[in-house]
Amino acid sequence: MSAKSLLFVPGALPFDLPPGCTPCRNEQQIVIRKFGRLYTLTLRDKIAVEDPFLNMVKAEAFALQQGEPYAGLTPDRTFRDTLIKSNLII
Repeated sequence: MSAKSLLFVPGALPFDLPPGCTPCRNEQQIVIRKFGRLYTLTLRDKIAVEDPFLNMVKAEAFALQQGEPYAGLTPDRTFRDTLIKSNLII
């Protein structure tokens, strides 16, 4: 049995996404090679409140997988406050 993120467990999200709208934004992925390593970047036209947190979790998991220290920093408080106070329509 494999463990899945709560994002993939039915009923785990506090809201229901409209059909065909996940999460109502355009995304484009690009791949960059640097120092022999491939990096996949996802460009989005809108930002959601959970984006910084999910990206930090993925970066931490990648660092653990590679056996490297995590060199990331938490987003600045003003940035987090702006995301929390903004009106997001889902």
